[in-house]
Amino acid sequence: MVRLSDLHPEEAEHMLQRAEQLRRRQFDHDATPWITPRPLTESKIALITTAALHRRDDPPFRFADSGYRIIPDDIDRNDLVQSHISVNFDRTHYQRDLNVVLPLDRMHELADAGEIGGVSPMHFSILGATEAFLLEPSAAEMAQRMRDLGVDTALLIPV
Repeated sequence: MVRLSDLHPEEAEHMLQRAEQLRRRQFDHDATPWITPRPLTESKIALITTAALHRRDDPPFRFADSGYRIIPDDIDRNDLVQSHISVNFDRTHYQRDLNVVLPLDRMHELADAGEIGGVSPMHFSILGATEAFLLEPSAAEMAQRMRDLGVDTALLIPV
């Protein structure tokens, strides 16, 4: 991640303004019911990455894209591309090891070891550079898809 001091002054100011806007946004945590989750050893887990990954034939992510892309669990890794748009984003880690941004291998190792109950047959990708409130409709759709798949837990991989 780039430090604010390394950015162009206008970009640094923009980032500071966005951070302040997020601080001022009010969340109603009391309106959300608290649940006791299943133990991980019994939970089917889906991954949600903010790395803007998608299949080669899917539409690429665009600026402020609030949609999501589905990534099948058994995808051929060579069929995945990344269309993250930030000039400050370093793709080196993804090119070396997909598990840095979408830990599919690690999830299967945990399932094989009995540490988790299972791995979802599909995972999700969003553009992390999008305003969070714009993602709410997509988040609701992803939640419904996960519910339909019997997913108990979603692991967010912020990139």
